Amino acid sequence: MADTPCPLCGSAQKMKRPRVLYGHQVCRRCWSGFITRRQLAWIVDVFFLQFVVGFVLGFIAALMARDGEPPGLILVAAIYGVLFFKDGFAGHSFGKWICGVQVVDRDSGEPAGFGRSFLRNWITAIPFMPLVIALTMNKGPRMGDGMAKTRVIWKRYRDHPVFSPPAAAAKVFE
Repeated sequence: MADTPCPLCGSAQKMKRPRVLYGHQVCRRCWSGFITRRQLAWIVDVFFLQFVVGFVLGFIAALMARDGEPPGLILVAAIYGVLFFKDGFAGHSFGKWICGVQVVDRDSGEPAGFGRSFLRNWITAIPFMPLVIALTMNKGPRMGDGMAKTRVIWKRYRDHPVFSPPAAAAKVFE
């Protein structure tokens, strides 16, 4: 049995085989809870983007085609705009908002804006990258997070050292 409690849930019993989350050891249950929230948020976003946004944009395309205008480039730009900037609403996409996670600047902890969202998500336009991202999401920050200097946090534990920016976490231990 471990002597050190999990920094998130406080349980020392669950720390038998800890996992590392942003450089901190946490119990498997907390690690799994966070990863599951990230994955579920991604699934919700994929559903939302593909079905809801696709339906709306398809409806707009049908209206444009009926009026004799070719909708191609406008729709492609709209789809990629929604995809690239989805995390720009104070660090939330629809899925992240529902699942209680948020994209923040990894140094300041401030919510990500549209610029960081673009830097984080443009890579998903490369064929097969969404699949690679989905399969590696449980390993830690994804490729886009490194480029945008962001990280995903569990909002419920925003003030815990595990999810606090490095400078804030250092002050807790002083």
